[in-house]
Amino acid sequence: MTEHQEGTVSLKAFARILGCKPSYVTQLKGEDRLVLTADGKRVRVDESLALIRGTADPSKAGVVERHAAARGAPTAAVELEDPDADEAVPADPVQSSDTRRRAKALADKAETDAKAAELDYRQRVGELLEAAEVEHLIKSAVATFRGSLENLPDVLAPELSAIKDEGRIRVVLSEAIEHKLEELSRAFAAIGRREQP
Repeated sequence: MTEHQEGTVSLKAFARILGCKPSYVTQLKGEDRLVLTADGKRVRVDESLALIRGTADPSKAGVVERHAAARGAPTAAVELEDPDADEAVPADPVQSSDTRRRAKALADKAETDAKAAELDYRQRVGELLEAAEVEHLIKSAVATFRGSLENLPDVLAPELSAIKDEGRIRVVLSEAIEHKLEELSRAFAAIGRREQP
C-alpha cells in the first residue's frame, strides 16, 4: 500500500502532489492550511486538499490557472494560490463570501479538533486535572489546614504556659505555624501529582 493510498504523505510528497515547491507546503503549514497527523509530521491528503480549496483566495483563480498551465500541472485537483502572484481577477462577491465562510468553518473545526486532542492527551499524561476534582481536593486540604490551625491553641497552650521568655514563645509559635504551612504545601503538591493528600 502506498503512502497516498493510506491517506497521508510527507510534506515533500505533498508538494509533489500539488506540483509546487516544498517551501510553499511549508508556507501552507504555517498558515494552518494543512490537516496534519497527530504528530504533525505527515499530511492528510484529502482533508488538506479540501482545506486548501476552501481557503483559496478566489480573486487569484485566473493567475493560479495561468501558472499551473505554464507548469503543466492540473488545476482541477486543487486550486492553489500562487504566493508570487502579482495579478488579481475580480472575484464574485457572493462566491467569495461563501468561500470565506466555508474556509473559516473548516479552520475553526480543525482548530477545535486540535485543541480537543491536545486536552485529551494532556489529561492522559497527567498534566491536567478535572476542575471539579481539583476543587474538591483543594477544599479538603484547606479544611484540614483550618482545623489544624484552630487546634493550635489547645496543642500549644500547655507548652507556652511553661515558657517565661517572650522570644522563646515567638520561636515556638513560628515553628508551629511553619509546620502547618508545610503540611498545606505538601497537600497541594499531592494534588498536583494526583494523589490524595
